[in-house]
Amino acid sequence: METEKLITISVLASTVFITGLILVIIGLINGFNKNRVQQRQKFEMQLKNKELELMNAVVIAQEQERAKIARGLHDEVGSLLSMVQRNLSATAQDVPKETLLAEDIQFAIEILDQSVEKLRSISQGMLPHFLIKFGLQKALLRLMEQTQKTLGYPCNFTTTFEERIFLEEQQEIHFYTIIIELVNNLRKHAHPQFIHLHLYSKGQFLFVDIEHDGIALSQADYDYLLLHGEGMGLESITHRLNLIQGEILFQRLNVGGKVELAMPFIKKTIEK
Repeated sequence: METEKLITISVLASTVFITGLILVIIGLINGFNKNRVQQRQKFEMQLKNKELELMNAVVIAQEQERAKIARGLHDEVGSLLSMVQRNLSATAQDVPKETLLAEDIQFAIEILDQSVEKLRSISQGMLPHFLIKFGLQKALLRLMEQTQKTLGYPCNFTTTFEERIFLEEQQEIHFYTIIIELVNNLRKHAHPQFIHLHLYSKGQFLFVDIEHDGIALSQADYDYLLLHGEGMGLESITHRLNLIQGEILFQRLNVGGKVELAMPFIKKTIEK
């Protein structure tokens, strides 16, 4: 009997030991897997942050290069064209009217006028002087006025956003550039007869709603074009959205469509 008891105790002890050992091993495996998942998540987050840093550096470099080119066009090429324009205008005063030479000079002056205006438009588009100088609201109002002239149909801008709210410069530039890209895409592809742009804020988010009566995209259309489209416009929008942690929503309505752009921001008021 004593021998059987010893064997039974030995078996039970062995079973408890083995069970405990198995539990320890399972715990170690679970701990290892959990740690591995955490390490992978940490690595993916670091990789994402690095990608955003690299993307931001590329975009900033592009903006700086665009600014350099824009200043060169405005300050150097623009100055030369203006000088030629003045000289031709002075020469035209000394040429008898109603002559072939006077007509040629006048034609050259008109071409120069158009060239200077086009150059000014290009340089302003490359470097948002107006945005930096006057702020987002006035820049968006001006954008709608220019779009209306180009489109030939009503384009208006409304806002309930406080003018004293301050946005960080790069954040503001990215947000404004996305809006320009969206409006340009509407003009080119949607063929609208009106565009309404509304700027407002809710909590810590800044919103822009762009409504139109043209051919509209749904969110599924947008996602598909991102994967299969060949244009760089939507890809540029996506890159800038990542930089400002923004979101975009495309909606197809009964008549036309709506694009909602949202961006988190820190409220800072500036005293007037």
